[in-house]
Amino acid sequence: MYRNDEFGITVAIPTGVLYCVPAEYQHDHGPVFLLANSDPSACDDIDHQGYVLIFASYNAVEETKKLRDFLKEQCTGVGGGPCRPAPDGLRITGMTTKSARVNRSDGWIDIIVVTQAGKPDPDFNPSVPSINYNVGLHTTGRYLKEDLRIYRALLGMVRLAPPA
Repeated sequence: MYRNDEFGITVAIPTGVLYCVPAEYQHDHGPVFLLANSDPSACDDIDHQGYVLIFASYNAVEETKKLRDFLKEQCTGVGGGPCRPAPDGLRITGMTTKSARVNRSDGWIDIIVVTQAGKPDPDFNPSVPSINYNVGLHTTGRYLKEDLRIYRALLGMVRLAPPA
């Protein structure tokens, strides 16, 4: 079981994936699960691996963006391209979400599901929740169908309950 009390993330580590333990000097923003790889050294080069990540950051860092703006930023900034329609039915249980697909120029595909939660910060934008969450899949067309199965399972298992 993976838990992150700071951002309120809880998710079971699925069988058949490798959980990349963050280095001691890194802030834990959420888990990274490598797909079809059991070699821990692969965690040092995740850009060339299939993976699912759950990444949380405080919304003040993101300049208090609303959910649609956060998704667009994740597509262009993290995915490196424009948002395209995501596969149907991708959502985090009990959360308002938005999703997209990015077809990267290097052949990789990113599927992105974002949500926001937590008490709004009145010092920034009191109408926007305080934490941004990105649950992403990084894969190729060859493995998309199989990796989407694992991704959907993780989306169904993740629980987000940020502290008040």
